[in-house]
This record gives sequence, C-alpha cells and structure tokens, in this order.
Amino acid sequence: MKRSLRVEHVSRFALCTVLVGALATTICARQSSAQGKPSQTHVDPALAARGGQIFKNRGCVGCHTIGSKSGTLEGPDLAGVTDRRTAEWLHAWLKDPTEMIGSDDPVAADMYKRYHNVKMPNMHLNDSDIAALVAYLSQHH
Repeated sequence: MKRSLRVEHVSRFALCTVLVGALATTICARQSSAQGKPSQTHVDPALAARGGQIFKNRGCVGCHTIGSKSGTLEGPDLAGVTDRRTAEWLHAWLKDPTEMIGSDDPVAADMYKRYHNVKMPNMHLNDSDIAALVAYLSQHH
C-alpha cells in the first residue's frame, strides 16, 4: 500500500512540474513576443544604406546612438536592437510608437518609463522606409 502512495505522490509531483513548465512557457511566450531575432538573415546592402540615410535625415541621431560607449541620449542605444526585438515588433514600433506605448506591450511600457516618459514621435514612416531602417540597424550588433 505504501508503494501506491509513493507512485501517486510522484505522479502529483510530475503533474505539478508539467503545469509549472507550461505556465512558464506561456508567460515567457507573451513577454518575448517582442524579443528574438528577426527571420531575415541576409541584408541587402543597398537597402541598409538607404536605411542609414533615413536614420540621419529623419533626425534619429538626435535621440539615438548606435554602439556608443559614452551612454545614451533621450532614447535607447540601438546597437543590437534587431537581436533583442523581432522584425514584426520593430515594424509596429516604427510605424506608430505612440500606439505601442498605449497598448499592453510590456516592452514599450518599460521603455517609456526607462526613458523618463518621453515618447518617440511618430515619424510617419512607410513600410519601405521601415524595412530599410531595420536592415540598417541589423548591421549594428
């Protein structure tokens, strides 16, 4: 009889382990929806060069650094941003950062707080400009 109690105890333990694992996976999946590497592995050099021009011409350099050793400006340093965020998240952010801050996106909310409640302005970028910027940023790890 003791043996069946032990098996039952192990089964409950195993069940709890599975449930905790499933819960952790669900939570991590929700939190990491903005994290991860983009599916794009090859970057078109011409597209990245266009993205660099957009970055300079639209004034992104006024708030963002890329790989600065001396700290950040009003916004985060963007070195490695394509390693930390998916292409989909970056597209949504660059399309309308104000909407992202107002949504339930935890990454956008954290950045808003971390950078002194300063909202990135909506630069009214089209999809082609966003693709070029993401290509440019993907070259900076």
